[in-house]
Amino acid sequence: MGCSHKAENKAADSGNANPLFTLLTPEQTHVDFSNTLTEGLNTNVLMYEYFYNGGGVAVGDLNGDGLQDLYFTGNMTDNKMYLNKGHMQFADITAIADVAGRPGPWKTGVTMVDINGDGKLDLYVCYSGNVGPEKRKNQLFINQGNDKDGVPHFTEEAQQYGLADEGYSTQAVFFDYDRDGDLDMFLLNHSPTQLPVLDEVNTIAALKKSNSLNGVRLYRNDNGVFKNVTEQAGISSSDLTT
Repeated sequence: MGCSHKAENKAADSGNANPLFTLLTPEQTHVDFSNTLTEGLNTNVLMYEYFYNGGGVAVGDLNGDGLQDLYFTGNMTDNKMYLNKGHMQFADITAIADVAGRPGPWKTGVTMVDINGDGKLDLYVCYSGNVGPEKRKNQLFINQGNDKDGVPHFTEEAQQYGLADEGYSTQAVFFDYDRDGDLDMFLLNHSPTQLPVLDEVNTIAALKKSNSLNGVRLYRNDNGVFKNVTEQAGISSSDLTT
C-alpha cells in the first residue's frame, strides 16, 4: 500500500506541474462574453422550466484564414462573434459582421454550417422562451464573404430558406438524411409547459398528438428551400419528443 500511495502522489505532483489545460483570462484573449441571467417575477425557473439551459456556442473558421472563430448566443444578453487573430487573441466583430441577432430573450443553440455549399460557414441561431411567435423565429445568417480587412459579413435569410421556425427551439443539426447531396435539418424543440409524465393515460394521449411548436421537426432541403417533412418521415413530434 505504501508503494501505491507514493505512486499516486508522484502522479498527482506530475499532473500539477504539467497541466493539460491552462485557463486564459478575458484580459488575455479579449473574449469577454458572459451569459448573464437576470431573475425576476416572470423570469425564473418556476415560470420557465428551461431558464437555466444556457446559451449556445459554435466554433469554426468563418473567414477562411485557417483559424477557429467563436460565436456565442446569450439567453438574455446580446450574441457575440469573435474573430481569431492568432496566438489565442480574439476581436469582437459582432456589429461589423451584422450577426447580433434580435435583442432580448431567448436565444438558445447556434450551429455553424455551410448551408448553401459555397465554401463559407453560415450561422443558424435558435430562439425560445415565453415570448410571442415573432420573437421566437429562428435566424439564419448567410456568409457574404470578407471585406478588405478579412472580416466576414452576413445577411439574415431564414425566411427565404424556409427556416424561420417559430417553435421552442433548443438546437439544430444539419445532415444529408435523404442522400441527395444537400444538407437537411433536424430541429430539437422543447415544451415550455409542464407535462403529465406521472399520468399514464394523459401521457399516452400526449404522445399521439403532434405539436409543431414543441416537438422535434425534420426539414428537407428542396433546391435551397427547406420543407417540414416530420410527419411524412414518420417522426413523432409530440410534446414529449423534446
